[in-house]
Amino acid sequence: MEFITILIAIAVEQYYKAVEQYRQFDWFAAYCDWIRQKSESIVAMFPAVAGPVALILILTPVVLAASFTLNALDSLGSLFSFIFGIGLLIYSLGPRDLSSQVEKYTTSIRSGDSEGALHYANSFFSGHQFNPEFGGTPLEINELMKRGILLAFNNRILAVLFWFLVLGPIGALLYRLSSLLVERFAGGSFGFQSMDETDTEDTQTDFILAIQQLFMILGWVPARLCVLTYALAGTFSDTLLCWRCATDFFSENNEELIVTSGLKALKMPTEISDIDVNDTEIESVEVEQVLALVKWSLVIVVTVIALMSIVGWIY
Repeated sequence: MEFITILIAIAVEQYYKAVEQYRQFDWFAAYCDWIRQKSESIVAMFPAVAGPVALILILTPVVLAASFTLNALDSLGSLFSFIFGIGLLIYSLGPRDLSSQVEKYTTSIRSGDSEGALHYANSFFSGHQFNPEFGGTPLEINELMKRGILLAFNNRILAVLFWFLVLGPIGALLYRLSSLLVERFAGGSFGFQSMDETDTEDTQTDFILAIQQLFMILGWVPARLCVLTYALAGTFSDTLLCWRCATDFFSENNEELIVTSGLKALKMPTEISDIDVNDTEIESVEVEQVLALVKWSLVIVVTVIALMSIVGWIY
């Protein structure tokens, strides 16, 4: 049943582009602000763990409400809970279509529209509560896009599917909510906000650290699975041999691991400093290659889940 749910959700994600307009999370931002305001006195009672307590107070009501709804619908009939699970998984994916965003960027590059490419790059990295305005040479933006695509596949799709398989629709929702919290309070999922850029209050700092730690914990296993899918979709030996030992693979930062492995899978430079920033010839080929790697990785993920489901049905 999980495979059918995933298959439907992926099909909707790939072929019904208008679905992203239904993924509105403004309610969650308002909810977070309201809960934090109302729970100040409770959080103050636990100064040693103020950050985790504040985080739990935010997530628990939403997760419990979704879980209660799922159980209530299941008591009415498995069909109702099945439909709700599909809807919750679709809602947790994305929130925007990766392919269409990248294709808009590459179209601008091919037409020589640097301003348009920069606009679409900013749009790609922005979220519901995080809107960066970065610049740089077209070549530097191109390199950032390659890295962003590799991370986006994990954050928007793979990690959501992983937690769906582990905890069901509630797991998928939990990961999406953690990602939204990173956007809202910690500088976006493509790069955590440094502490000197945040509120200087200890409770705020603890809260941001708690969000980051939760997001890193939830992303640890999916990040390693993402590396394996990139290895299978690209150059297997180059991907895995880029890590000196097993310790690096298990201890490396999630984002760094994904980016380095993905670029190595395509035999591309892993450091932005390695590129010639004075090169005026900007091509979209490498970005398109990264997108192709991501698409093949999705095919591999769906295939593996299908095989696991078939084995489960047989045995």
